[in-house]
Amino acid sequence: MGQLQVIDVIKHLGGNLIVNQVSFTVEEGEFFVLLGPSGSGKSTLLRLICGLEEIESGQIIVDGRDVSRVPPRERNLGMVFQDYGLYPNMNVYQNIAYGLEARGEKRAVIEERVPAAADRLGLSELLQFNVVDLSGGEQQRVALARAMVKDADAYLYDEPLSNLDPKLRHKARRDIMFVHREKRKPSVYVTHDQAEAFAMGDRIAVMGDGRLQQIGSTEDLIHNPASVFVAGFVGSPPINLIEGDIVTQNDRLHFTRERINLALPDKWKSPLGSYGSQRVVLGIRPDAFAKPGLSDEFEITFDNTIDGKVDFIEPLLGEAVVGLRVSDRINISATLDDSLAEQLIEGESMALGVNPDRILLFDIQTQQAIKPE
Repeated sequence: MGQLQVIDVIKHLGGNLIVNQVSFTVEEGEFFVLLGPSGSGKSTLLRLICGLEEIESGQIIVDGRDVSRVPPRERNLGMVFQDYGLYPNMNVYQNIAYGLEARGEKRAVIEERVPAAADRLGLSELLQFNVVDLSGGEQQRVALARAMVKDADAYLYDEPLSNLDPKLRHKARRDIMFVHREKRKPSVYVTHDQAEAFAMGDRIAVMGDGRLQQIGSTEDLIHNPASVFVAGFVGSPPINLIEGDIVTQNDRLHFTRERINLALPDKWKSPLGSYGSQRVVLGIRPDAFAKPGLSDEFEITFDNTIDGKVDFIEPLLGEAVVGLRVSDRINISATLDDSLAEQLIEGESMALGVNPDRILLFDIQTQQAIKPE
């Protein structure tokens, strides 16, 4: 089988529902990322999987075996923590070997696996060093090596890179993927960092308020978010979310709000016809805008243009985030080519075209996406 299954898992902490009926399956050889803000329940869920916290209801199944009530040591899982969980009174060799020794592994196996893992992760010359004398990046590799020597059924990573600087994070990320490719087991990786999730995950599960909001690829999460929460959390700069009304003008559906009046493509007629409300949430990604006369992707007309004043210009690499003040209550962020942004002046009037095929709509009550035809 080789799967890791989480089935309808529920957990309260201090009277609060932290993990709310979460279910997912990680296939053999899959790198599955749990992405979400602090307090979303992702780390608690990982602790439930490895047995450091007890589930209230549901099941944890590893390689076909129900481990829901099995002690942590007997679940046969490899775990790498945010704080690495190393023993300061031991040297590198002893830390890597500790898990094998605790399981009663034969000395010959330990003496074969520990040097091999250390060599693969560049730790051979540090085996006799005390771990407190190592850098953060070196300690992180020791924690990885300790997981690597174990012949586990699945591997769990709880924000293991959060204590490293950007340069070390990039190197450690490669080390983790090396271990994953070496083992080819189900792996679950917890992070709040979108760039990390997008770079590493075969599939990404967005968690919020204890629930799995959506599971999908990077492309799915950005272009087809299942809810306002996912749309607002995934993507940088953040999506523009605006409440407004759907009205009919000249036999076409329009989204209106103050000085915004956008015609909607015909694909919205059927779902909005049965929607039952005029009020919706409009979502437009910052990269769905273009200046009139400068778009090769879509035609810019009066019906898909938003006017306002340049509020700010934030330079990035190769592009810039431009803030457009539409009204006292509506501000929009757009990403434009940096050469174009250099020509803009704060306070001047500007029009931006909206790619009609990139418009997203959400139910005002449920906050779930309304799906076009």
